[in-house]
Amino acid sequence: MNQKLFRKIANRQLTPLGPVPLQYAAKSTSTNAAGALATSMRTHTCGDLDATNIDQQVRLCGWVQNIRVLSDTLVFVQLRDAYGTMQLLAEQSKIPQFEEQKRLLEQLNTDSLVKVVGKVVRRPEGMAKTTAQTGEIELLVDQIQVLNSAEPLPFNPHVKVKLPGEDTRLAHRYLDLRRPELQHNIRVRSKATMAIRQFMDDNSKLAAIDYKSL
Repeated sequence: MNQKLFRKIANRQLTPLGPVPLQYAAKSTSTNAAGALATSMRTHTCGDLDATNIDQQVRLCGWVQNIRVLSDTLVFVQLRDAYGTMQLLAEQSKIPQFEEQKRLLEQLNTDSLVKVVGKVVRRPEGMAKTTAQTGEIELLVDQIQVLNSAEPLPFNPHVKVKLPGEDTRLAHRYLDLRRPELQHNIRVRSKATMAIRQFMDDNSKLAAIDYKSL
C-alpha cells in the first residue's frame, strides 16, 4: 500500500458514532435553524448545537446518560445521541406537570430514550466547559417525553473507572461496543476500508471499461 493511500485515509474526517473524545469529533459549522440531519422527531442532533444556536427553540432525541436531581425544583440530564452530548436543564417553573416529569426522570435507567423540546441558552458564567462543543450551552427544557425506558444495565459503558472485567464485557459485547474508544476504532477501520476500496476502484483497469458497449 503506497503513501498516497495512507494520506487519503489519514485526511478523512471522522464522524463520531457516540460521545467520543473531542479530538475525534467532527465540528459542526451549521448555523441553520435546523440541522442537516433533522427529522420529524428532531430539529438537530446533539452534535449540531453550539453557541450560534443560543435562543433557538429545538427538539432533540437521545439516550439518557446521566441524571442529577439537585433539588425538588431542578434536574440536570446529560443527553447523548450518535453525534454528541447535550446538557438539559429542567426547572419547575418552565415545565408543565414538573413533579410528574421529575418522577419519571428519577425512575429512568441509563440509556433510556427520551425526546425533549426546549430553548438553547448560555451556561452561567464560570460553568462553561471549553473541552466540549456544547460546553458553552445547555437546553432549557419545556417538554420531556419518555420514548422507551431501558432495563437496568449490567454495567455503564460510559463510566470508564467503573468498567467490569473483560469476561463481563465480552458477555455483554453490545454494551462494550458503546465505549468511545471502541467506537473510534470501528470508525477508523471503516474509513480505512472505504479508502482502500476507493483507491483500488480508482486505479483498476475495470474502471475504464465502457459497460454499455458490452
